[in-house]
Amino acid sequence: MKQYKVILFLFALVLVLVGIGGCSKFLDRKPLGTGTEDDIVQGGVEGEVFGLYGSLRTTGGMTNWPTIWFKSIRSDDAMKGSTPDDSKPNGTRFDEFKYDKISDGNVAADYWNGHYSFIALCNNVIHKIDSLKLTDAASMANMGEAKFMRAWAYFDLVRDYGAVPVIDFKVYETSQANVRKKSVDSVYLLIDADLQFAAANLPVSWDAQFIGRVTKGTANTLIAKTKLYRNDWGTALAKCEEVINSKQYALLDSYAEFFTEDGENTSESIFEVQMYENTNGSVKYGNDYNQVQGVRGSGDWDLGWGFNVPTTNLINAYEPGDPRKTATILASGGPEGVPASLAAIQPNWNKKVYTDPARRRATGDRFGYWLNIRLLRYADVLLMAAEAANELGGTTNTTKALDYLEQVRARARGGNAAVLPKVTTTDQATLRTAIHHERRIEFALENERFYDLVRWGEADAVLGPLGYQPRNRYYPFLQADIDKSGGVLVQNPDY
Repeated sequence: MKQYKVILFLFALVLVLVGIGGCSKFLDRKPLGTGTEDDIVQGGVEGEVFGLYGSLRTTGGMTNWPTIWFKSIRSDDAMKGSTPDDSKPNGTRFDEFKYDKISDGNVAADYWNGHYSFIALCNNVIHKIDSLKLTDAASMANMGEAKFMRAWAYFDLVRDYGAVPVIDFKVYETSQANVRKKSVDSVYLLIDADLQFAAANLPVSWDAQFIGRVTKGTANTLIAKTKLYRNDWGTALAKCEEVINSKQYALLDSYAEFFTEDGENTSESIFEVQMYENTNGSVKYGNDYNQVQGVRGSGDWDLGWGFNVPTTNLINAYEPGDPRKTATILASGGPEGVPASLAAIQPNWNKKVYTDPARRRATGDRFGYWLNIRLLRYADVLLMAAEAANELGGTTNTTKALDYLEQVRARARGGNAAVLPKVTTTDQATLRTAIHHERRIEFALENERFYDLVRWGEADAVLGPLGYQPRNRYYPFLQADIDKSGGVLVQNPDY
């Protein structure tokens, strides 16, 4: 199925070559070209939608280097990694929650600017379809894709910053983008509307040549996740069960396989960033997400920069014999052949970005540009359903919670009845603890843990010893952006 991804990349490349796909930083955007919407047919709109998939991969701050700092290294599962002096200021900021020392911080700037640049691209597609008054099913599906992408970007922003400016229109002049923040509830109103539209207009599946495009199930999964963050347990469970009952998704038999190239775009996948490299390494479409987390060594073991490594706390959290441990933790001196000498740099690495040595030799690329980035997967649907059902309570919902939890644990144990015993408790608090633990282990180093701790109200207790304070649930705005806005952008509280 890998070859089908080339189609999206070729469309995106054409868009770049003709100047459609470009976008400069938030608050610095220039008017787009001199063409009018009347010159565009539906096929052109679809081409721009394909460009959004490429932009999700190529726009700085969306799925590359800044992502691991904001979404993973801030948790108790991961730490900076690499060598002590490599990106030491960012280590202080994110590992120790010393956000107040940021004066510029290009990681934060890229994350902020990248998300609004991507939102601008989504807005342009939505505006174009509206302007052309396109109402056919294909155009509505294109609109659904663009609105899903916009919702995805705003979900990132509302989790990381809280109240943020909402720009849901095409920007012609820089001044139009200089707007005041809207409340968290107002940001979620836009997210809800975009995802509801997407769910109503996206197909259940696409033809094989369009593998990787978002579907109704993708939209419903994100609806469930956004509702979970607001403790809307009833809607979250209903949307999860809509995805489950669609029969479009299933867990792979092997947990470890999902994170390999063979596991890409399989039954467990709900949303992935499509990366590609041909067999001899002469054509590449990727970003640095895998490289910056690869083993930091030399020669054949120079696989990357060595960031986002597992903590001892995470390693000790696994239940005895849990196969997910060896599928997540890549050890220096371990069975994969990572030299024991590299333990002097880091004893352990993120195995979920580890690539096939044979593929590395064939392409001459050690940095894994071909390996997709997993954003949503079916195990998340099952554990969200388990959590929501348990919180709703009652005999029926408790039974559901136990069943959904067991599906994840059964796959994880891989047929070995001696490990990961079935959870049978019907006590709501005890089951809650079990589900929280399961989420941590199932999604270790997958950018979920920090946000889960915050939404569960557990961040103070778990992250407090690392320097976390209540204000750290949200990231501060950079002073440069506040200054650029002329004071329209107001700093988050307590910074």
